[in-house]
Amino acid sequence: MPPRNFLSGNTGMLHRAASRASSLFAVDEDRAYRELELVQVSPDPDQPRRHFDPADIDALAASIEQHGLLQPIVVREVTADRYGIVAGERRYRAFQQLGRATIPAVVLRGDASRALPLVENVQRVDLHALELAAGLNRLIEEEGLTQAQAGLLIGKSQEHVARLLGLLKLPEWIRAEAPGQPQVSTSMLLEIAELGDPDLQARVWTQAKGGLTIRGLRDIKQQAKEATARPAPQPAVFRNLGRTVSAFEELRNHGRPVPDRYRDDLLKLRAVIDALLDA
Repeated sequence: MPPRNFLSGNTGMLHRAASRASSLFAVDEDRAYRELELVQVSPDPDQPRRHFDPADIDALAASIEQHGLLQPIVVREVTADRYGIVAGERRYRAFQQLGRATIPAVVLRGDASRALPLVENVQRVDLHALELAAGLNRLIEEEGLTQAQAGLLIGKSQEHVARLLGLLKLPEWIRAEAPGQPQVSTSMLLEIAELGDPDLQARVWTQAKGGLTIRGLRDIKQQAKEATARPAPQPAVFRNLGRTVSAFEELRNHGRPVPDRYRDDLLKLRAVIDALLDA
């Protein structure tokens, strides 16, 4: 019987995942964000945060004015052409302060209530990178999102999401220690995850806690790469093996007898060679 095609055997599963993803987003990853009229958007009345520091909003508005909005707000459909904020009320208030007419948004469908706690969680600014990776992984698995769709929710590329998810492959003990090591940046943690070798990761992690820089880590990565590329040094016994074989062949070709005092050693050598070749 020919091997079963994976895609044909899992069509139903793939369709269900795609259906969950499309039911969560009112936009798809190809269209990315929607530009909503600010008057169409309203803060969440159940938002637990009631006080917003005016100075904080001023600083955010100044940053948006200079650099643009780096991360869209996330909203859900409430009624036709009306949207409630799921994440990003500070950004919404900054846009109001700037007098902007529209705001970039990722739109969730109104019936996406089951996923909203997860979406709200990955939008938190105080998350450690490992917590963010775990939250994104849950959204991908439970809601059938692609990495690109998950990236929409945090304003990052698919490549960045893939790197974040790579953190979940770090050794468990490093993942347990990492949140308590604020001196180890997210960039450093991502670089360590990409090392792959658990022993090298352990060595670099210890150095990172002691103040290793990104440049120093990349030097270590380069050294490891070069060491892997270099052929392993040959044992000394093999270095002159060709000449030794030629010398014995010359003895045989000339019909010279083996002196008795060397016969036992040659027999032992033959036994050792046979054992090596059979290993």
